[in-house]
Amino acid sequence: MLTLYRTKQCPRCITITSALEQLEFARTAIVIENRTALRQRFPAVKQFPVLVDEGKIYAGANAVLTRLTELQELKDLWYKFQSDACYCDEEGNVI
Repeated sequence: MLTLYRTKQCPRCITITSALEQLEFARTAIVIENRTALRQRFPAVKQFPVLVDEGKIYAGANAVLTRLTELQELKDLWYKFQSDACYCDEEGNVI
């Protein structure tokens, strides 16, 4: 499960929330009142928002968006191979 910790004033969280919704993965978004409260929960983190994915922390909007992009690519690859069809590369080799 993905958990996003953010403040109410997060300027890039609309983009992050939209990316999370498009993934259609199990997720939770926790809105914390302010950065001080967020720092108390994650004392070692220097940038916010924070995404926790299977215990690993991604801190800062760029890191969160990069992780969501990686997950989208993984999801796309997973769906690609979930049918009875075969796939060929540019040279016609079955992959």
